[in-house]
Amino acid sequence: MRPEEAPSEGTPWAHGPGRPKDIPATAVILNQRIITRESLDSSVPAALKLKKRLKRFALDNELDHLPIGDIVSVALDEWLTTRGF
Repeated sequence: MRPEEAPSEGTPWAHGPGRPKDIPATAVILNQRIITRESLDSSVPAALKLKKRLKRFALDNELDHLPIGDIVSVALDEWLTTRGF
């Protein structure tokens, strides 16, 4: 079963009319030299140990800087697009 097909309690989320035509592909934006950004503040479940896993990923791949904002952008854009927003 795919995560978006997982059973949930309560009212299911509405499906939007589709990805707006005026929103460019994520790769196009992230490949630009200068990107206007906005802050997105969120807390995540501690049980997922995302901070620790990200640090391990960066160390294992010898990365000095991990573009967390870009990673979150890709994940949220895919999630919203899948749901028609």
